[in-house]
Amino acid sequence: MKRTLSLLALLSLAIILCTSLIGCSPDAWVATDEAADDAVTREPVSSPVGGYGAAARQHIEALTDIGPRVSGTDGEAEAARYIMDAFGQMGYAAELQAFSAETDDGGMINSANVIAIKDGDSTQAIVVGAHYDAVDDGLGSDDNASGVAVMLEVAGLVKDVSTPYTIYFVAFGAEEVGLLGSDAFVSSLSEGDLADIVLMVNLDSVTAGDIAYAYSPEGRAEARDWAMDWAASNGYDLQTVPDINLADDEGGGTGDYEAFDLAGIPWLYFEATNWDLGNQDGYTQVDPQYGDNGAIIHTEYDTLDYLDATFPGRVDERLDLYVAVLFNLLTQFEMP
Repeated sequence: MKRTLSLLALLSLAIILCTSLIGCSPDAWVATDEAADDAVTREPVSSPVGGYGAAARQHIEALTDIGPRVSGTDGEAEAARYIMDAFGQMGYAAELQAFSAETDDGGMINSANVIAIKDGDSTQAIVVGAHYDAVDDGLGSDDNASGVAVMLEVAGLVKDVSTPYTIYFVAFGAEEVGLLGSDAFVSSLSEGDLADIVLMVNLDSVTAGDIAYAYSPEGRAEARDWAMDWAASNGYDLQTVPDINLADDEGGGTGDYEAFDLAGIPWLYFEATNWDLGNQDGYTQVDPQYGDNGAIIHTEYDTLDYLDATFPGRVDERLDLYVAVLFNLLTQFEMP
């Protein structure tokens, strides 16, 4: 389709510019052949096994087996290769969008986004995004192998299914050092491509928290309301926080939805946490007797083993919920 071809051309141009101008070609960033030879061979999972969330769980296991996925490191690069392979096994022609950008602390970093496109019944599009980098505490199981895993399972489910909109599945690099991947992606789009995006769905830390949430800015919450209604009608508990202030016109957002918000694009943010605890700011995900005073993300407790041992069944329940809601959203929802 026209817009799909336009975006692919832009991505190809971005990769060429990276190679020629700032020395961050995909080959240089992802790994040398020697490093690839030393890497552990993994078989990406592309379809559910036994119900919603089963494939997602295996993606979490594979991503955390890589070890730390710190922005700009070999670990992040290996995770990108895994995601590329997973999309490829589903039949997608995934693109690597390499970029170089300044981090929050003023340094420069090379990273990349991994992008797969599913043609829909319209050239209008929904972007589904999840960052795949992590901090060096723990293994980033919740933050954010979980979001990537949900995205990958849903990408497999919708591959050969009719969808109202074209879907861009984007695994963002370098989120933890300044939301750099999502900014690079939005910056690469033409005005026409931006105008065609009706919604951005952000998946971040969806398994550890006590409560499963869906957020959207008030006044542009059609997708959130649809998701919550569908969840309630199908036995899932999906909540929201009314009038939540997660983004503003000063760029004060806390996730990869921010660049889309600043571009005027509606967004839907899926996250599991507990807004009733701690400072009621969403950072205390569980009872303070667990994790680091209630925090799982950005701590040594962000591992699948800890979550399974401490909250039996929670990871699988959250994956089931978010895969089910997102799959049905992408196949049924249409913006009024």
